[in-house]
Amino acid sequence: PLYKRPEDQIFPAMSGAWTYGNFPKGSRAHVVQVGLGDNRTFLHDWGGSDRNLGWVLSAVSRDRDFCGVAVEPVWKHLDAAYKLAKDSGYDSNVALVRAALGEYTGRTLMYRVDELSPKELQRLDTAAREDYEMKMSYLRNMSCVEELSDWLRENHQWLEERLRPLGVHLPITEDVVPLWTWERLVEQLGFKGCEVLIIDTEGFDVEILRSLAKYCAYRPEELPWVIQFESNGLCNARAGYNCEWYIIPELEKLGYVLLARGRDTYLCLKGAHSTALNAWLDAWACVRCGYKKPPYSLTPEPLCEYCAKSLVSKTWSDSPDSCSSWDTLEGDPQGMETS
Repeated sequence: PLYKRPEDQIFPAMSGAWTYGNFPKGSRAHVVQVGLGDNRTFLHDWGGSDRNLGWVLSAVSRDRDFCGVAVEPVWKHLDAAYKLAKDSGYDSNVALVRAALGEYTGRTLMYRVDELSPKELQRLDTAAREDYEMKMSYLRNMSCVEELSDWLRENHQWLEERLRPLGVHLPITEDVVPLWTWERLVEQLGFKGCEVLIIDTEGFDVEILRSLAKYCAYRPEELPWVIQFESNGLCNARAGYNCEWYIIPELEKLGYVLLARGRDTYLCLKGAHSTALNAWLDAWACVRCGYKKPPYSLTPEPLCEYCAKSLVSKTWSDSPDSCSSWDTLEGDPQGMETS
């Protein structure tokens, strides 16, 4: 009912979700990505188009046929990913699911901002069109589930007020979408863990990680080798406390090591091994001093703890509001452990 191509295999999955493609059951996925957006997916990288997640190509093994899983509740993004997988020849090994992930199975509300029609776009002057394109580059990738986020509300309100004098209305659309746990996703698709897990769900990342941790607590062999999740405060705003930080010790109990933290957080599983993964991990280093020891601070380039503290302190001392000066730190940053 949502979408149909007679020549393609499209079948309804449990809990009302739709699944496309055909994942080789029993295999470890190279990549599982939850939250796709319109231009930042592993399919773009693997298919050789825009490489916005280029690090994925370096971190995953190449000794077997590529296979992956993509989960996205917004129909437009899922359909674009499906076409990309098919055009790239990976539709036979990539499963795409239209659903949201969380800590329970059921259905939930999703909020998204609709694009203006071509007729409405013609009513915008040059300045309004520039504002529209700028804001929509974010808003079209910022759908949220369960409740309307402050970020989405504020950015939509700004753009709505900008367009209102031109007689143009930009609606927020509510959809009801399936909500799966990590366990349901695994059961439905049949994958056995993954090398890389990427989560970018506008505030639901921590809940997905809890669902993953619950499922893998007694299945450690299915833990992802590398996890990247968004840590820019959206989850904290939903939860009311710094859950993006407190989830890290919970994952460390499962055997993860914090690799780097900034607007995104990276963790790596102890004992995970592949030639590609080892090379990718070895490539991490502080961009200022070359020191190799996690965790790094992402600014967005990686900095060791010593250089990160030096940079923050110097930035504070250079502020016109600062009442003290800062002398540049000297010494070997590798001495941090004994200081």
